[in-house]
Amino acid sequence: MIFPKKLLDALFAGGVHDFYHGMREYLDSSCFAPFTIWQIDMSICTPVTGAYRNAEGRYDIHDLGFDGTGNSKERRTLEFFDEKIEVYGTVFFSHMGTVYCAVSFHEAPEYKIFAELIAFSDYIGQRLAELIAREKNINVYVDYQKKIEFVKQSSRILRAVELDEVVAMALTFFMDVFSAEAGCVLHNGEFIGFGLEESDLRNNIRIGSQGAYAYVSGVEYTEFIENRIDCSKFNIENIFLIYEETKNIRILLFNIHFDIIPDKEFSELVSSIVSTAVENAMYHQKMTKLKIQESEMTATGDILNKFVSKSVSSDCGITLRGINHPARTAGGDYMTVKETEDGLFFCIADVCGKGYSAAVFTVVLSVFTENADLFDRDIALDKLAGTLNRFLLGKNFGDRFITAFFGYIDKKDYTLKYLSCGHEPVMHIAVSGDKKILSDFLPIGLMEEGYTVKSEPLAKGDTLFLYTDGLTEYMNEDSLAEKVKQLTDSGADNILEVLYEDMVLDKDMQRDDFTCMIIRI
Repeated sequence: MIFPKKLLDALFAGGVHDFYHGMREYLDSSCFAPFTIWQIDMSICTPVTGAYRNAEGRYDIHDLGFDGTGNSKERRTLEFFDEKIEVYGTVFFSHMGTVYCAVSFHEAPEYKIFAELIAFSDYIGQRLAELIAREKNINVYVDYQKKIEFVKQSSRILRAVELDEVVAMALTFFMDVFSAEAGCVLHNGEFIGFGLEESDLRNNIRIGSQGAYAYVSGVEYTEFIENRIDCSKFNIENIFLIYEETKNIRILLFNIHFDIIPDKEFSELVSSIVSTAVENAMYHQKMTKLKIQESEMTATGDILNKFVSKSVSSDCGITLRGINHPARTAGGDYMTVKETEDGLFFCIADVCGKGYSAAVFTVVLSVFTENADLFDRDIALDKLAGTLNRFLLGKNFGDRFITAFFGYIDKKDYTLKYLSCGHEPVMHIAVSGDKKILSDFLPIGLMEEGYTVKSEPLAKGDTLFLYTDGLTEYMNEDSLAEKVKQLTDSGADNILEVLYEDMVLDKDMQRDDFTCMIIRI
């Protein structure tokens, strides 16, 4: 089989365009009948070169006589409005069942040239398929690189930290990148435009059967609009609508000039950039708000902590030590100690809950214990508890309450006067036998109660250990009593610190406020 030289030149062309040029030169030199070379894509025939290269009609391969055999010698007429094309025969070039190209003759072709095209049709079809596939791959790669470059440039939007700034930068960026002649943004009922007014969008531009403003307001996806635009005031060839769902932002670009077709994939890429920028701005606003709140809460915590001591101590013949380690910046545990001329007043309390709200209650407790007239001749612990209880009930704090142990030890006879309101048992470690001092009343703030003060005799060498329920988060009551007993018998001076270090191993994950107090007679 001998290939004509000009046909070989066409087959060895470096690209699709050169292939069609080579085919035309081959046919010009080989036959006298007028012809048209058609490019075929999805059965649609588009004239490339030849007698009817400017044909306006859209023709199907079946209009050219395709019946699956590869050629047609049947005479037929193609008609499109006033356009008429007489076809005397057509050869189709295909590969792997796909037709890529056809040559139609508009007069009876010479037998030789028609036979040559039929004989070499498989080679021509295969070569054209290879050239199209290669160019598609190259185009895909080039488009991919352009999209990557587009994403890189879009970092300008992503650097914006305020929502209004994102909207303005997005419009400016897209108008610049797409070389848009005009643009606008619809956001929160506001119109921001460059090159047109809101009235133009409402009254002078139509998309399909609707005004552009009404149409755009109802679209909830990114869309490239090209064929449905009607406008007497402006010459609008296309509109690129970018929709951002998170904040309901619509960016419109008019008459864009861009060598990447805004297909579905690219449109989604564009809208995702806006969405990411909006989310970044919203996250920044949220973090800024949280930082302000955190700063305010830190300052609040510092103020609250001034009312609650982290450690207390007294050495007036009676030795007292207390530590308070809140689980958070501010805690709900409270302790205090006051020396009087005749004795030692002390209190340990636990507010229901944690954090700042609980800490506010400790401030109330602090004010009451610091300013109440406790130290008259009757040592009015019941007066303190009653006044505080009525105050909390009057404020109606609901499920908020305070467990508290109020105590007073007389220096002369070491008698303990106490009032326990729903608080943890106090350990009384004595030579004569260990005891638990239990509560006789409900926590403060739950209901009206008639408080009475009780007494407990103490002796030289006795030890009292008071604690809040934060310690029982780590160790049950019996185990805690045994450990305190062991440490007391060992004569250790730093019992409270040892307990904290042994029990709270992970200080960053402390479960509850850790407060305890030890008193030695």
